[in-house]
Amino acid sequence: MPATDTLRVAGFLTWRTISRGNRSVVLLTTAMMAVIFAELLFIPSLIQGANERIESELRDNLTSNITVTPAGSTLTIPDAAGLVDLARATPGVAAATSLVLAGTQISAGSHTGSWSVGAVDPASYAATFPIGSEIAEGAFLAPGDGDAIVLGLGIAGAGRADSQTYRSSLQSVHAGDRVTVTLLGGQTHDFRVKGIYDSQLAQANQRAFIPVATAARLVPATAGQANTVFIRTQHIGQEADVVAQLQRTRPDVVYQPWQTLEAAVSDLTGSFDIIRTILNAVSLLVAAITVFIVTYVDLVSKRRTMGIERAIGITGAAIVLSYVLKAICFAVIGVVLGAALFKFVAVPLVDQHPFQFPIGPVILSVTSRELRHDAIVLVIVASLGALAPAWRSVRIGILDAIWG
Repeated sequence: MPATDTLRVAGFLTWRTISRGNRSVVLLTTAMMAVIFAELLFIPSLIQGANERIESELRDNLTSNITVTPAGSTLTIPDAAGLVDLARATPGVAAATSLVLAGTQISAGSHTGSWSVGAVDPASYAATFPIGSEIAEGAFLAPGDGDAIVLGLGIAGAGRADSQTYRSSLQSVHAGDRVTVTLLGGQTHDFRVKGIYDSQLAQANQRAFIPVATAARLVPATAGQANTVFIRTQHIGQEADVVAQLQRTRPDVVYQPWQTLEAAVSDLTGSFDIIRTILNAVSLLVAAITVFIVTYVDLVSKRRTMGIERAIGITGAAIVLSYVLKAICFAVIGVVLGAALFKFVAVPLVDQHPFQFPIGPVILSVTSRELRHDAIVLVIVASLGALAPAWRSVRIGILDAIWG
């Protein structure tokens, strides 16, 4: 039988089987495929939402969109103020600020620890990083502040020493208390804790900030210096263009977009990807088993019918193809219904009630590429789930099939 005739006969058998078959089985199989596809979308979109949340925390607390560091073995950026001004004048840049290391140790009472103390310009730093919205106690630095310091919760502890996360902190420091900072050069100075910030990213909570003017007064060597310049672009994705513009004028420094600095959170995102892979594999296995069982039961109940069809000249290939086409129909309808269920039920519901992860509230985020990929994979898995039992059934002799 020519291939076109085989396809035509298979299509006829598929339509007859679906239109005259048990409607409950058809509806339940389609519903199962829809639920499986919605689940296939749900898990990756939840993982993607968590990854995007982690990346947002990384940009908002550690790297901004672009981090600029000295080139070679030098520890400071030449003419850092000029670089900051140049960045602010570059199209696509929303804000820029600089930071210079001013201290390396903080103590309060009998507790002490090594943490970096950065000297920043309060106004430009708050414009580049949304740290003001993360203040848990007190307030962030302001222009004119003298001996004031802002601590991350991982340093201050703020009475949370019962948690394993804060065991190595100063444990009970609050806004208004005083801490002693060991500055560069070895001298110590007392600072009043003006505020304590709490970022969702644990690494970001291990830093402290003092005004750059205070650092220049106490450690004259830091005056006019910067170890790092942070640049926030107006939109994500503009980093390469901004770097290209800056490199034409200032090629003497190292520009690192935030994507190249994700090592700080790679363990978290890597774990999420592993979980996504495992759950997707389980969902696809369930889909294959579901189609296999439905097809197998259908074949067992229609063995005699298949024998008669083969006896009147319908080839085994046409019969097998009809069951594969039937599975594809179930899968395609399930994809459409599952996508609608996901878009119009799951996404709005999670937007209103986001998942509360340790990194903050997480919503669903799915790409069209992920949707197409999952749809294709589900159709392929459903086809294979129907192919195996159908192929096995047509290998039975015609008389054995007719006699049952």
